Amino acid sequence: MKKTMITTAAFGLLAMSTTSLSVFASELTDVTNKTDVTLTAGSGEDVDPVVPDDTHDDDPSTGDTGALSIPYASNITFGQQEIKQGDTDYFALNKKPHVQVNDTRGGAKGWILGVTISPFVGENGKELIGAKMSLTNGKITTKDNQSTAPELAENSFELNEEYQDVVRAKKGQGAGAFAAVFEGKDGENENVKLHVPRAGVEAQSYTADLTWVLTDAPA
Repeated sequence: MKKTMITTAAFGLLAMSTTSLSVFASELTDVTNKTDVTLTAGSGEDVDPVVPDDTHDDDPSTGDTGALSIPYASNITFGQQEIKQGDTDYFALNKKPHVQVNDTRGGAKGWILGVTISPFVGENGKELIGAKMSLTNGKITTKDNQSTAPELAENSFELNEEYQDVVRAKKGQGAGAFAAVFEGKDGENENVKLHVPRAGVEAQSYTADLTWVLTDAPA
């Protein structure tokens, strides 16, 4: 690459005669060298949470690592609740229950996150018949990431043993870290609900397993 500098001389009048305009030019020579970096797919060993805290769950980390992974997913609790006379809705205690996907494969190839839930089973081994957990009004959030965000598949999800998509990243979306958050009031989050029919309810603890499924196929 060449740069050219142009220098012009001043001119004036002397005894009614004119000096000629003189033009001088000089060339500067550039020297080019190189710098490089090689980027590889992320290991997932050192990841930051998009949602830094969630009440009633001190450790949402899953231990899942890799270039495409689910490093955080909230353990959701409905706490200790009284049995009511009729069918009842109970609300999660968690303020910011969430699930996070990290995609550091490179290329924004897309992915799909889905979920299933097992039946709620009591300490005596009996199922809580008819219990239904639902998630509503979720939002996609990220931190220090300008990539195109994925999208929630629906505004409301009634969870069951049948797999259903929750978050979909098309090709060109979802690169980096994104979380689906179902935020509500601390201690009474109406966006995370457990409906319990009165029939068959016993005074004991019930638990169920939420299973999040991440696939590398674009939505």
